[in-house]
Amino acid sequence: MAPSSSSSSSYSHNWLYDVFPSFRGEDVRVTFLSHFLKELDRKLITAFKDSEIQKSRSIDPELKNAIRDSRIAVVIFSKNYASSSWCLN
Repeated sequence: MAPSSSSSSSYSHNWLYDVFPSFRGEDVRVTFLSHFLKELDRKLITAFKDSEIQKSRSIDPELKNAIRDSRIAVVIFSKNYASSSWCLN
């Protein structure tokens, strides 16, 4: 009998991050996001932090790699989230 293609145990992925938070920085970075990341750290949940991106490097490939290397994405909606092209992409 052929192995089931829906079996998740046959596929293993080593995630770099547990969570990729998607947010509009100016809306939530110093308020909600800082508390959210602190709680994730407290629970030993590894979250991508955009402060880890080197300032001289292009942010686009770094973010795409971080999204691919994250188990889940958490979207933090805020008043201006949809006005950010980065967030919408």
